Amino acid sequence: MPARQVRIARDSQIITNPLSYGGAMVTHEQAEQEQDRRVNPDRPAPGARKRASEQSESTHSETSQMRNLTKTVRHALRGDQSLVVRPQISSASSERFAAAPGISLLAQNPGLEFPSMRRVRGKYVHEVNGKRLYTLCHALVTLGLGDEKLWQEVGEAPAGFVQTIAHGLIDKICGESHKDTLSISCEIRDNLGTGRWRGSPIGDGHLAVLFEAEQYGYVAVGAAIRTLEEQERFLGASFYLLLCQSLYRWARIYTHHDAEMYDETLHEWAECDDPQNRDSYEFPRLDEAIPECVQTLEKSEGWTAKEMRMLLRRHRNGPCGGWIEKVLAIHRLSRSNRRLMQFEGEYDYPPLPLLLVVFRENDAIHACFDQESDSFNQGDNEPTCAICFLPEDKEDCNDALRTSATFLKLTRELAELIKLLNNHEEEDARQRKHRAQPALPTQRGSVDLPVEARPIQ
Repeated sequence: MPARQVRIARDSQIITNPLSYGGAMVTHEQAEQEQDRRVNPDRPAPGARKRASEQSESTHSETSQMRNLTKTVRHALRGDQSLVVRPQISSASSERFAAAPGISLLAQNPGLEFPSMRRVRGKYVHEVNGKRLYTLCHALVTLGLGDEKLWQEVGEAPAGFVQTIAHGLIDKICGESHKDTLSISCEIRDNLGTGRWRGSPIGDGHLAVLFEAEQYGYVAVGAAIRTLEEQERFLGASFYLLLCQSLYRWARIYTHHDAEMYDETLHEWAECDDPQNRDSYEFPRLDEAIPECVQTLEKSEGWTAKEMRMLLRRHRNGPCGGWIEKVLAIHRLSRSNRRLMQFEGEYDYPPLPLLLVVFRENDAIHACFDQESDSFNQGDNEPTCAICFLPEDKEDCNDALRTSATFLKLTRELAELIKLLNNHEEEDARQRKHRAQPALPTQRGSVDLPVEARPIQ
């Protein structure tokens, strides 16, 4: 108790309550006389009595009354000193004891006691479709992905509980593999569309896991195809085509097939345009950009995914075994059971490409992509990958979890392959640049540049 709230009586018995009465001090005798006068106004004044006997009897009565009526807490001090602390008088006590200003009563009403609010919630959170969200939390706990400790750590917030578990699963599967290669976001929603078709329902009680490509990945495979073709005919073409076919099963990618479709559309526009405007169209030279082995293998009827896979397996222990292992792993994951959603009008445009595959930097495929990419973000695009499930169904949740994990593993293998192929492309470019450098001139001032190293006029 701070010193400003109590006073210490040393030589006389003084009771003080500065919080209630502004620090007014009275003796015990004066307080008793004042209260006796208010209760029995007709009684004679105490001064008319015999002083010796009445003072002794009054002192004894006062001590007994203080012992019985006053709630005090005594703290031993030095010698005979004592510290008297009394609770502050509440406003409700004035109805029973009408004390004059500046008078401290010896017997006080304890007042009303308010219930403790310690166990009462101080905050309530309203969640839209909260029942479905809590059902999802229960399903994650049933699958062993969350517990009571995590629930307490997130402050019993269902959205934070699901988000923490999702981040943990993604980090466990992908780690840092997507860094500088792929950019993918993940959402769990109960409706589809964010543009014109916003709010389209998924189904009664269903949820969807949506993976979306925020930025496309980039890989140049021309140098890798040439290196593999040196080991065996069509090994490089099989490597490229099997990779594209496997990725197409799970996500949209942009390859030479998309560039060919854009070229056909461009020719149709030119035919429909006025004759005087046709000369303004520039058509990409795709035949020059696509390697000959790829064109030949695509036209061959005897080559299937099985033949390409068998050819790659024969070279998995060769000098390019690391690349081949990644492609075979992607192909194996792509053949897993899929539970992907098929959209019919819920979005304005198809999904953004997860990956741009070119043969070399700034080739014709790259030019076609640059022309088409201007219209990619003009509307509401479909998600790259979407899985629908029912939270109440444990088996359905398990299937959705396995499908999501398969997609994440596939993108992890792809991200690692992108790094390998781009590093090889850069190394091959440095070697070609070094081979194109002219020899030291024999005569000062006369430098004969080879054809491939001469600047373009």
